[in-house]
Amino acid sequence: MEELLSKQREECKELQSKITNLRKQLKEGNKKQKRALQQKISQMEADLSQKHATERQKLDKGDEETNETQQEDLLNTLLQQMEDTKITTAEKSSVQSSLNTKENTPQQPKKSRNRQKERLERRKAEMKKMSEQAELESEKMADLKNEEKKKFSKILEEAGLVAVDIPADGNCLFASISHQLNYHHNVKLNSQALRNKSADYVLKHCEQFEGFLLDEESGEVLPVSDYCNEIRNNSKWGSDIEIQALANSLEVPVHVYNTEGPVLKFNPSTVKFEKPLCIAYYQHLFGLGAHYNSLLYRDN
Repeated sequence: MEELLSKQREECKELQSKITNLRKQLKEGNKKQKRALQQKISQMEADLSQKHATERQKLDKGDEETNETQQEDLLNTLLQQMEDTKITTAEKSSVQSSLNTKENTPQQPKKSRNRQKERLERRKAEMKKMSEQAELESEKMADLKNEEKKKFSKILEEAGLVAVDIPADGNCLFASISHQLNYHHNVKLNSQALRNKSADYVLKHCEQFEGFLLDEESGEVLPVSDYCNEIRNNSKWGSDIEIQALANSLEVPVHVYNTEGPVLKFNPSTVKFEKPLCIAYYQHLFGLGAHYNSLLYRDN
């Protein structure tokens, strides 16, 4: 547990360092780019918190089994030592009784065993505390999820919209936009085609996005070419950057509904399709990070 806690403290320090660097970038760029950075920071914090909670739960379970095995091994070792040194039956009984009743004796093995027992008890208490903390964090995530559902239910009801579930596979943003394009404008472009379009636009207009293209794991700024390669070839989650790129590339407005504020409207520089694409942004729906669903009007 000590090693795990030390590792987690180091990871927290590293994350705070990355966040500090990212916050410096919040002073630059437009409002939507700042929001993308803030979302990235929140997601990095949530991901690390969930990762640490999972690690502690796994270690808690594993250590319980290990402690039982260690205690059994200690007893077997002492009994084997008694056999090797030909301790009499009476002496064996005395040692066995000492193990069972846990009485203090001046013998060195007993002192060593007591110190180990104290360490185990301290570790159990610490693991129990960490487990309780993990449970609280899990309950908090569940509360956030339920609260988000309630807020979205009200928002969509007032807007006359219903959500169309999109698989949470890393392509949800592109799949949501693909569904909207096909439904409203009879434009058939799959997720990969939309990934390519957004990457092409970012690469062509790199001066608009430089400094805001982040690596998902490290949070560090990526060169434009590297970022575009990840968008094309990996299941990299889409963000405000890809939404704006697609709005401009497809010449169609994109409206993003969320529970943190008003509808975000990504308007293209030139308009080919007037009817906007409507999608929903969820932050806590699956506990895995951002998710997007397609939205349709009830009267359609």
